[in-house]
Amino acid sequence: MKETLEQELNYLGSSIKLTDFNSIERELKYHLRFELGDPLENGTIERVNQATKRATELFENYINEKSDLYVIIYDLNDEIFARTQNHIHELLSKDEIRHETYNEKLALRYFAHETDIEWTKGKLTIYLADRNKIEYSKIFNGIANTEMGFSPKIHQLVYFFQPQTKKWFWMYDDRGCLMFSEEKSDLKANLIKFDNWIVEAQRSEMEKQFE
Repeated sequence: MKETLEQELNYLGSSIKLTDFNSIERELKYHLRFELGDPLENGTIERVNQATKRATELFENYINEKSDLYVIIYDLNDEIFARTQNHIHELLSKDEIRHETYNEKLALRYFAHETDIEWTKGKLTIYLADRNKIEYSKIFNGIANTEMGFSPKIHQLVYFFQPQTKKWFWMYDDRGCLMFSEEKSDLKANLIKFDNWIVEAQRSEMEKQFE
């Protein structure tokens, strides 16, 4: 499955490494970033619920139904991150969802521009299924719970990739999420429809993509 996914990513060029998501992110063409939890108070269930609801609505509006979807999960074997190891894998443990897990050295960095990369032992798990077989709303809820002190938590880095459309979706925590696309038109409709959720500090940068 890993080799198949790497072939699907050939459109990004030869410099990408599946074990270093930032090498992929650098090659992704267009993006939008949305606010999820704000302006609700940190540590509240209301913030978690809003973040979950917004992420779900954005995802459903963006990722096509009835199409294959990869879920790419990075488990970093670090004391900071190694919590609630199994929840996301339990959500994806279904006969109709294919998966493979690989013991890998994974890049431990947070921003695409960082050049000093620390590598840590971890696990790369790749799932593949029809979008509607994946309980993505529960995944978003687990991600939102993690920093807010609620359970169940999902601490892993989780990326969704739809090979048919080359669309990407990443919710990083209760604060926000990103959409990536090769086509401006895929994002423009979301910029208009969810204008009130756009991260204001980066609005001008994002809007320049459509000039």
